[in-house]
Amino acid sequence: MIFSGASTFTIILCVLASASSIHAAPSPFEYPEVIPGEGLPSLASLGLTSKGLYEDIGVSEKRSLLSRYDRICYDNGCGRVPRGDAQACINYLRNLGTQACTVPGSGQTVTMCRAGQAIIYGYNPTGHSVSSYCSDVALGGQHVIDGCTDGNSLVAGE
Repeated sequence: MIFSGASTFTIILCVLASASSIHAAPSPFEYPEVIPGEGLPSLASLGLTSKGLYEDIGVSEKRSLLSRYDRICYDNGCGRVPRGDAQACINYLRNLGTQACTVPGSGQTVTMCRAGQAIIYGYNPTGHSVSSYCSDVALGGQHVIDGCTDGNSLVAGE
């Protein structure tokens, strides 16, 4: 998903673990660790926990972003991930509000969050550094989750 404002970049949901473990869901009492990307605030510094991010149903945003790129529901060659893992990362990014999620230089990728089998990363197709509010990145990521989840609660897309 590419977001606009002053920037253009792609957010991609991708698998972190092997394809054979994709269907394993955490028990209600266990939650994978949500790991922020390099340079982003820790969960503790925000008063968040991995459990809370997994149990958060999210907030419906009424505003929309101008998309310069059509959502694509495919696994980019890296597999589909449990919706809950991707949603925990989107919930983390949403909680960052106006914190900048930045991807420097053309062709570079930046990991924004990892949770369970999911990794959320941004890709920069432009020739200069791009940045959007992390909460705007979360809106685009939620659009991918909402539109690209299959009947088995697995998701992939950009």
